[in-house]
Amino acid sequence: MAKKKNKIKKRILQVGFILLLLGGVAWVFIPSPISVHVDEVRVGSFSAILQAEGKTQARNRIVIWAPVAGVPQRMPLVVGSPVGVKQVVVRLVPNALAFQDPQTRQFLKQRAAAAEATKSHLLVLREQTAAVVSQARENLHAAEQRVSSGSEKAQQREQAQVAMRLIFKELETIDAAIHSATLDIAAAESALGEFKGEAPPEWELRTPVSGTVLSMSESGKPVDIGASLLEIGNPHDLEVVVEALASDATQVSAGQRVQLNLAKLDALTGRVRRVEFIPSGSETTPSRARIAIEFVALPSKLKDLGNNQAIKARITLATIDNVLKISTLSIIQDGAQMAVFVIEAGRARKRAITISARDADSAVIERGLKERDRLIMNPGPNIKEGVKVQAL
Repeated sequence: MAKKKNKIKKRILQVGFILLLLGGVAWVFIPSPISVHVDEVRVGSFSAILQAEGKTQARNRIVIWAPVAGVPQRMPLVVGSPVGVKQVVVRLVPNALAFQDPQTRQFLKQRAAAAEATKSHLLVLREQTAAVVSQARENLHAAEQRVSSGSEKAQQREQAQVAMRLIFKELETIDAAIHSATLDIAAAESALGEFKGEAPPEWELRTPVSGTVLSMSESGKPVDIGASLLEIGNPHDLEVVVEALASDATQVSAGQRVQLNLAKLDALTGRVRRVEFIPSGSETTPSRARIAIEFVALPSKLKDLGNNQAIKARITLATIDNVLKISTLSIIQDGAQMAVFVIEAGRARKRAITISARDADSAVIERGLKERDRLIMNPGPNIKEGVKVQAL
């Protein structure tokens, strides 16, 4: 009897050892859950953002251009140098052959004619803008009266003030462009006068205005006729000019707020001043738009800026409330459709989704998910349907 009990006990120990061994083998060969970063589907507001790149630019600039092909000589000027009215800013050694070329004279005549046409167009535009200024002034006066009577909130008056300020800035820009066109005409006509004699050994070009050197061509390097030699303006009277696809810019209008980002400076606030659509001239090339943005910031911040600095703009086009949002880092391309990996009972489950809107950071979900669904962020090639996962 005792011998039988010992045999049973020995059998139990053998079975236990086998089970323990099998468990160890299973523990070694069954994969562990993959650690993943997780985000939740949430309800919130979504803002459609237009992101564009451009540069800072002095609002009112005068360009000194080459009236003939030649070689600019070294001058004691650098970017940032102040210059006075009628100061010699470029000494150009003309190309003697180009000076005798009848095409040079033809170019100068065309340049003068183009500047005349530009000036005529700007004068018409100024008249139209002046009418808008008068209307904006009336709108502001009416808004002030309504606020005083209590029939309207102060916010409406502020909007009318912004509209008034923007249209005045536009008028100032048009006036500056008219002045620039007038100077361009004078420069072309003056250059034509030089062609009555022989090519001078050196052609002195003087600035018609005072200001600061914004950019200049390289000394000793040959330039073609009409090339920009020097730009003069006020480096502290800046705006931002960015370009975007015309299809994206159709929702942009004067007065919209803009977030401006550039290296080594905190984000600055801007406001759209003008949207100018540029035809592409080709059926295969999409049309673009040039967006002029004014700064809305303290002058102390603007002093750290300069002309021609790269800048990024984020323009809020529209805001939608109470939508399902997810991070774009959780989205993968699954054939022709978008998908995400949802965590269900500790396993990754691929789920197709429909997106109604997105930007660089967030996407609005139309179908496929519900609030509080847990999504795997940046799913790599090791994340497949059904694999075990655990949140970090």
